[in-house]
Amino acid sequence: MSTSTSTPPVAKSVAYPVLSSPRFRFRPFVYSDIEQLSALASQHRIADSTVGIPHPYTTEFARIWIASHPALWVHHRALHWAALEIDNIDDRHILGYVGLSKIEIERKQAELRFWVGCGARRKEYATEWCAAVLQFASANLDMTRVYALQIARHPLAGRVLADLGMRPEGHVRKRVHKEGLIEDIVCWALAPNEREPKHS
Repeated sequence: MSTSTSTPPVAKSVAYPVLSSPRFRFRPFVYSDIEQLSALASQHRIADSTVGIPHPYTTEFARIWIASHPALWVHHRALHWAALEIDNIDDRHILGYVGLSKIEIERKQAELRFWVGCGARRKEYATEWCAAVLQFASANLDMTRVYALQIARHPLAGRVLADLGMRPEGHVRKRVHKEGLIEDIVCWALAPNEREPKHS
């Protein structure tokens, strides 16, 4: 690992971060989450509205995905968290997912991703989760730009991103494949040095 003074301090540590917000905590996924993760991510609503979620979301895919996380963080390329209620002592009850994908330490940017399982207050929960991750990205990873991709026909994600202080940068036609369709996406971005999220 490089010891160059230009390397951000976070690159010197490989401990997987654990985050919290006023009502939630965010921990790494573990193998005992495979069945629950597969069941949650296989919900059609999640697969249909989220970039990067295949359908069906098999247990084998979940296992491979979870297995990739330690190495991705060692190389500072991605961080993936399971979202849980902070007051629930059951460490197995996952409400959803939030993470940073495509981390580029050198360019100081990353992609924000999230989804909320059924039975949860989707917009409210997602906004609090993402605000915690944006704070971490700015304070701990020194990110100067965090962006997110919203499937254009699903405006709820856009409302979450707008509440976070993100701004739409453009509408890209026919950008991603989802269940046989080629979807338009909207790219949103937040530069923390320019504007802080509305929710902390």
